[in-house]
Amino acid sequence: MSAATQSRAERVAWIVGAAGAVLLALAAWRDRTSAFQSYLYVWWFLLGLPLGSMMILMVHNLTGGDWGELIRPSLEAALNLLPASLALAVPLLFGLPALYAWARSSDVAANPLLRAKAWYLGTDFFLLRTAVIFAVWLALAYLLRRWSAARFLDAGAPDARRLRATSAIGLLLYGVTVTVAAVDWIMSLTPQWYSTAFGLLVGVGQPLSALALAIIVTVTTAANPRGRSPDLFQDLGKLLLMFVMTWTYLAYMQYLIVWAEDLPHEISWYLPRQQTDWRAVVWFLIVFHFALPFLFLLSRRAKRSASALMAIAVMLLSAHFVDAFWLVVPSLRPAGFALVWSDLLAVLFMGGIFVALFLRRVDAWALDPGRADTQREVIVDG
Repeated sequence: MSAATQSRAERVAWIVGAAGAVLLALAAWRDRTSAFQSYLYVWWFLLGLPLGSMMILMVHNLTGGDWGELIRPSLEAALNLLPASLALAVPLLFGLPALYAWARSSDVAANPLLRAKAWYLGTDFFLLRTAVIFAVWLALAYLLRRWSAARFLDAGAPDARRLRATSAIGLLLYGVTVTVAAVDWIMSLTPQWYSTAFGLLVGVGQPLSALALAIIVTVTTAANPRGRSPDLFQDLGKLLLMFVMTWTYLAYMQYLIVWAEDLPHEISWYLPRQQTDWRAVVWFLIVFHFALPFLFLLSRRAKRSASALMAIAVMLLSAHFVDAFWLVVPSLRPAGFALVWSDLLAVLFMGGIFVALFLRRVDAWALDPGRADTQREVIVDG
């Protein structure tokens, strides 16, 4: 992608985002509840891109490898959007009663289960947990950016040790904070339901979508031979296959355990997703989030082809967006599959803003796929 094309794409994205914001505000004026429902699933999907990028960066800081250097520009550009992604959560804080039964005092008073869980599912404690989690994510992102170049230093260098320590501790914090956030923002939409695998499922889905985005950006922008290396793309394809298989295993095992136990408080999450026409979305995810990517990624030839791998990445990124929709919306529209205008408008608003900011961030990084070699030489010669 040329600089001129990227600049035009950024301007278009800003226009789309601004138009989407105005139209979404009008939709919220007419139907506040539906607008917040739409806002939540789009925000949750976009939040996963910088968080998943952070997770992959921490893994690469600990393991190394040229595969990580190839996609690092995209991962760092996405990570830089974490503050903006967290800022987009602010409107949702004003819509908690429209989304969550535990945030409505009348529902809590009428439901013994909600009263029993009020110590945890309460607005004040929810806001406190959210503030702490956001602070942890921002701190990790800051430290990873600060010591990023230290990966080229000798292992005994102070900054290199700090980078590895931050990445090791950060992976543990990522697992804990993403799990808590998934419980708070998504699982509590159905407060009687719980699953110990849900946080893991979300924690695998986020790096899967981030890796898919990084592959798309890398194939689009890489121009030199190293940036088109079949060996490196094969490594990325193997990593993508691992995430697809892990996500599928966790999703299937969660369903299998709930199906085997057949307890009312556990099946409450699956009932609207299986006994209404929401089940069509389930089949979509089975085909496009698992079956087709799995079959294509088994092929060595597909993994070594930049264009083929990008097509698979586009499929997975799109399917994961549908997965975010499936995690959120059926809990709020249990009668059956339903789309409203605010679903599209939320995509235009937040999607346009995210794409515009991402293009601005990636402009200084991804257009030079060989920058890692240059950076390594500067630091070593130092």
